[in-house]
Amino acid sequence: MRSVVQDEFGLRPCKWQLQSARYQLESKDVFTVSPTGSGKTLTFWIPLLFNNNRIIIIITPLNILGEKICDEVIQRGFPAINLCAETAMDQAYKDIERLKYHVITVSPERILTDSHFQVLW
Repeated sequence: MRSVVQDEFGLRPCKWQLQSARYQLESKDVFTVSPTGSGKTLTFWIPLLFNNNRIIIIITPLNILGEKICDEVIQRGFPAINLCAETAMDQAYKDIERLKYHVITVSPERILTDSHFQVLW
């Protein structure tokens, strides 16, 4: 797994990043807490390399971080959407339901208050 990640992303993953990715690939829920800049985002990317039918939902309190993650994932060739006021339209939810996106970033508030998202869940 480490060599595939290195070849694809040019980054050498740490043991904790690989462990998180393995748990995700085993369909286990993962909750990662680590300092800013430590490489949490890589733990979201790794499973995409090994299962392209997977949908990863990343819950982030910061819209700007959701946008950044989506931009990076899209640059790597994976379809993604940051659900926020500008994008959370009926068509976006239809696309999510049709499995168009592999990565969805969303705020905790939207998960709790947006009825469209609650229906998908």
